[in-house]
Amino acid sequence: MPVSETHLIEPPLGRVTSLDGLRGFASCTVAIFHFFYAFTPGPFRSWGRTGFSVSDTPLAVLWNGHFSVAVFFALSGFVLAASAPRTLKEAPLLIGLRYFRLALPALAASLIAWFWIAGFPDAGKAAQALSGSTWFRWTHQPPIPPLWLAAWEGAVQVFVETGKPLFNNPLWTMRIELMGSILIYGGYALVRGRARVPALVAGGLGLGIVVDFSLAAFCGGALLFELRGWLKPMPMRGTLLALLGLVLGATYPGHADGPGLADAVLSRLGGDGWREAGALLVIVSFLTTPWLRDLFERPGLQHLGALSFPLYLVHVPLIVGPAAWAFVHFAPVGVGGLALLFAVTALAAFACASLFLVAVERPVLDGLRFIRKRGRARLAEA
Repeated sequence: MPVSETHLIEPPLGRVTSLDGLRGFASCTVAIFHFFYAFTPGPFRSWGRTGFSVSDTPLAVLWNGHFSVAVFFALSGFVLAASAPRTLKEAPLLIGLRYFRLALPALAASLIAWFWIAGFPDAGKAAQALSGSTWFRWTHQPPIPPLWLAAWEGAVQVFVETGKPLFNNPLWTMRIELMGSILIYGGYALVRGRARVPALVAGGLGLGIVVDFSLAAFCGGALLFELRGWLKPMPMRGTLLALLGLVLGATYPGHADGPGLADAVLSRLGGDGWREAGALLVIVSFLTTPWLRDLFERPGLQHLGALSFPLYLVHVPLIVGPAAWAFVHFAPVGVGGLALLFAVTALAAFACASLFLVAVERPVLDGLRFIRKRGRARLAEA
């Protein structure tokens, strides 16, 4: 179908809603990754693999949770730049609010995880014995620690300690999200106007040199926000950029290095640094490719975007709790049984995410938006 002239108009410089759809897609990919890593870990034990397989193609984007997390970090940099402090004295307020924006949902998710794990205390261990997946080692096994430790982990520990949380393991990203928020908000408060672009370039390169690619992705996302007005619609080149980003970043990591050029290249695709670069290229493609924007602005993907953070927070407790119990209770589970378990778990995850959106996510956002508005008004009067 030919692209209409209206689709070639440069997108407005406000909210890029197609990126919400991208975030929703990435959140689903993380959930898919965790489910199949838990119950059929064979394809995810492909570190050191040889030959060529579907994991060495962009199709791996459908289950490559590593790449999705890189997309999250780059998108966070973009969004944080859009909401950056207007003045230096606003920075402490916005950084503090950013902590609560992350910590309150993380606290709720950690408490939910405790109840699921406590309700099915032996399910993870039993499922690990059947599937052989080492992924379950990132979840508490009996005896289950008390509830207050789950609250502490979700509200504080995940923000100050490295390593995998053992109640709800996706919360390991919260510390990086907070550090990235401090980096972008603090940097924007200190550096003004045209100086921001070279500062973001220098920051991203510097973080890459010290091998902190996650924070470098924040700088890259903020840089794309600064340059968005210069990015013109280019359907063909934008599509090629998306494909290149998937080749570099979405290829599942772990291909063995070898003497041949092909193995040497494949061994690096999808690895640290490459996936962050790929994520940034994908975002560029969304900013420049009309058909891609149209696709991800459709209602279904926009709804996934609204559910993205809740889904990210609630899906693992379902996997290590009731899904693991069902996997053991109905063993042996064949291909059809695993597909049915996946479908039921997915429906349950979306239902729980929808409840989380209404009960936690939206009230937190509304409350913080009110505080931000009042706080900025008082700072302006001071």
